[in-house]
Amino acid sequence: MKTISITSVPGYDEWRIASRACLAQSIPPEEIIWQSSQSIQDDLFGDNGQTTKVYEPKATHSIPKSVLALFKYALCHKDASRFALCYRVLWRVIFENRNLIQLKTDNDILRLNALVKAVKRDAYKMSAFLRFRKLVIEEQEHFVAWYEPEHFSLEIKLNFFQTRFKNMRWSILTPYRAAHWDTENLTLGDNPDSSAYPDDDQIEKYWLTYYANIFNPARIKKSAMLSSMPKKYWKNMPETALIEDMINKSNARARKMILDGKKS
Repeated sequence: MKTISITSVPGYDEWRIASRACLAQSIPPEEIIWQSSQSIQDDLFGDNGQTTKVYEPKATHSIPKSVLALFKYALCHKDASRFALCYRVLWRVIFENRNLIQLKTDNDILRLNALVKAVKRDAYKMSAFLRFRKLVIEEQEHFVAWYEPEHFSLEIKLNFFQTRFKNMRWSILTPYRAAHWDTENLTLGDNPDSSAYPDDDQIEKYWLTYYANIFNPARIKKSAMLSSMPKKYWKNMPETALIEDMINKSNARARKMILDGKKS
């Protein structure tokens, strides 16, 4: 039994190198124990396997790009079993069925697609719910955001933020990694300090005023709002501090709108 430890996050590059080495040695999935940094920390009793340092092998296998694309998303999931699942699918694609991912009823493929879907959804939420606050550093504007994704989805959205805010200096801080953009270069750093995120800024005050004024009490649908914007994301969004009060006052405001309309 071989134990392979993936210490980086999300761990795709380490997993790819380790998987190629295992394939070159024809090691089947059931003979490998995959460990993430978290599972190593949680394993108080250890196991009888031998932790192995792997090196890039010369032997290669042709893997469909569509399969590799799924792995990149799935390995951004926080599920500790993601490394074992992806290697098992990889093994089966090579030695069992090259078109395996097209079998939508296969248990491994169902699980893989579920991980991919969750990560893509999480990445979309980041682009929708992340909020920047302005700092002035050495007389230059710098925008900082603190966001807590459900999975390791920061890297997936970096191209989006680079394109959308390419002329703006910004930093996105998450619990596991930070990304810094200076309008030309992107740098990453691990375990950022959340205290670098300012408490508020002047632009945010304007945004809150605007948000409060466009709120339409006659069209409020709380269940629909919570479906698209679950409360677990509210702590990342300053405008959500206004929502409860606006909802509580919505009936009175709606009645006033109706009365004002009749008068006119």
